[in-house]
Parts: sequence; structure tokens; C-alpha cells
Amino acid sequence: MSSADKKNNSSQCAKCLPAKCCTYFAFEIDEPQSRKDYESYLWKIAHEKVSIYIQKGKWHIMIHTKCQFLTEDNLCGIYEYRPYLCREHSTENCEYTNDEYDFTEHFKSYDELLEYIKRETNYRFKQPPTGVPQTCF
Repeated sequence: MSSADKKNNSSQCAKCLPAKCCTYFAFEIDEPQSRKDYESYLWKIAHEKVSIYIQKGKWHIMIHTKCQFLTEDNLCGIYEYRPYLCREHSTENCEYTNDEYDFTEHFKSYDELLEYIKRETNYRFKQPPTGVPQTCF
């Protein structure tokens, strides 16, 4: 199948039910360089439906929220007019066809990130784990 076929083939979404890529978005963030940076990331991950991961040495924030155009049967309600990022996406190398992305770390809760900071940095955070479980996934 050619690259153009993959991008325009409406059947590729049918192969990917439960439509994983339509239930979050993620973008690269700066690698933390200071205690203030880590505190900022703790603040971000304290919000519901947020996780942070490291992939290939780069830090990312992931917002777990379903696309408003995803139908009850997990298909795109605006497929013919979907945004550029959706048109360019292919199921060939996505998390549906690959068992897992190669995350070095995936922080799904405040406590997971806090423990990482305590273990991997010289910053002294005296706060004990909160005991609050992850709020999404």
C-alpha cells in the first residue's frame, strides 16, 4: 500500500477500534533543568487526565481526552473533513499496531513523578507520597 493510500484509506480506522489515538493528544515539553521545572511538572500532573512520559530522551505531556468527533462506535464523525494531523496519521506504526511505545518512563500520577525526582535528581523533596491514585487511563 502506498503512503498516499495509507493516509486516505478510511478502512485503516476500522482496523483500530478502540481508536486509541483519538483519546489523547501529546506534545514535547522541555526537559526539566531545575527544581522549579520539576515542581511545574508536578503541578501539571496533579490535574486529572494528564500524564508525562520520556521517549528517546525527550519529555512529553499527554492529555487524556477523547476527540469530540469520535462516535459511539469509535469512528470519526468528520472523517472526510478531518484535520491534517488525522489525515497524516497511519495505523502502520501507531500504538495499536505496536504493543507499546518505547517510553523510558511514563508517569501516570503525581506520586510516580515525585518518586522519580527523588530517585534521579539531587533535589530534596521532603513531601511523602500523596497516596492519590492516577486519575485516568
